[in-house]
Amino acid sequence: MALPCANFYEFKKLLTKLRDEDDKVIYRLNALLPTASFSDKVDAAANCLRFKTELADLHKQREQMINQCLEYQQGLLDNASDQTKRPIQRVVRSLKQESSVEKIVKERSGAFFETKCNPFMDFQAKL
Repeated sequence: MALPCANFYEFKKLLTKLRDEDDKVIYRLNALLPTASFSDKVDAAANCLRFKTELADLHKQREQMINQCLEYQQGLLDNASDQTKRPIQRVVRSLKQESSVEKIVKERSGAFFETKCNPFMDFQAKL
């Protein structure tokens, strides 16, 4: 998939779409993990490990996307004339903000994952 690094609006739409999965962490974990009456019918530890892998892959993918587009824009900025630098600087600043937002999203998802999965794991579950 080609990243729309040249168009920040399109990049932001793609990033928002990919962040939808993190918005659904609570719902997905509640659906994957059993209540006390069903705990013997569901392998909660396996579900947590599978979910952890999926979520970590998604976080890594988004982080790579942001970094790739940041490198692209930084390259444009390095070669830009004085008249064209300002809009590129705004995009670079926005991408850096997205990187900060990504860290917050990851921390929030990780905290909820730990809360829900630690009771089912033999070790401290962390993302």
